[in-house]
Amino acid sequence: MEKNIIDPIQTLLNSRKYNPEYLPSKDQILWTINDKHIIATSQNFQILTGMPKAGKSTFLSALISTVFTASDLWGMKLHLPADRRKIAYFDTESSDYDFYRQVERIKKFSGMHGIPEWCSLFTVREDEPKNILAMVEYYLASSNAPIVIIDGLLDTIMDYNDPIESKKLISWFKRLTKVYDCCIIGVLHQGKGQAGTTLGHLGSNTDRYAQSTIEIVKDKEKQTFTMSSRFLRSSDDFEPITLINVDGEWQQVSIYGKETKEPKHKKTELSEKDLLHRSLYAPKSYKQLVNDLQELTGKGISASKGIIKEWIEKNWIYKESDLYKIKN
Repeated sequence: MEKNIIDPIQTLLNSRKYNPEYLPSKDQILWTINDKHIIATSQNFQILTGMPKAGKSTFLSALISTVFTASDLWGMKLHLPADRRKIAYFDTESSDYDFYRQVERIKKFSGMHGIPEWCSLFTVREDEPKNILAMVEYYLASSNAPIVIIDGLLDTIMDYNDPIESKKLISWFKRLTKVYDCCIIGVLHQGKGQAGTTLGHLGSNTDRYAQSTIEIVKDKEKQTFTMSSRFLRSSDDFEPITLINVDGEWQQVSIYGKETKEPKHKKTELSEKDLLHRSLYAPKSYKQLVNDLQELTGKGISASKGIIKEWIEKNWIYKESDLYKIKN
């Protein structure tokens, strides 16, 4: 009897023991700001927090849009490993109208007309916490995605003031990020009248165990939204990112809400692979692909046709039923 109790623990203990012959891979950097501040790496989770209606969705949609381009946006950049181009966004709160409006924001920020298949966007508002967690884990197990975003975390737990339930959720984050070598970015509200404080025992636990806690604050007088670092485990603090909406367009401004730091439309050079994924995120006709390449690169018809020819020669794309597709 005693041996049966000890053996499973001994097996577990052996699996956790230091192995001098094992050299773990270096953590993959997955989210940076200004190309030097490390916000997220693999095997960690991060928190994006703020009061309701403080601009979290705007910053989040802008952040997600950076996986489709070679450039950053307002200094923010998500990085997908070349062999793991997968990302998922789980919206636990929004109505269908708000969810699809968020998707439109992502497309607008990226300059894309559609969402590629490797970017999965889910609305799970009607689902119970245990089912939301089950879907997230199923997605990670079946996709090998390096980044999953959960907006928001309050719907993944029955009682955010329950210390045991909160600790179990943190343990779930820690297990998933290690087992699937990924990062989880979670959105967690602050309570009304409690600006700067994440909600309940869940907030206290995420503050303690998260790799990064990023806060977004609205200035009602200046009508600006500012993202800043509350805690960064892997970097020093970054300069706050402040946005203002001018005639329906978001612009980055100084912390005083006056100077525009970059033009509204910023032209950037795309790498060859980024240009490929951004222009051919869905099957397209030859004519449509040429037109999109002209728009993305600013080059003429002949040059755009030359790019397609080169991709065919490199065996990156193929034609099927008059539509061109990226080869896996």
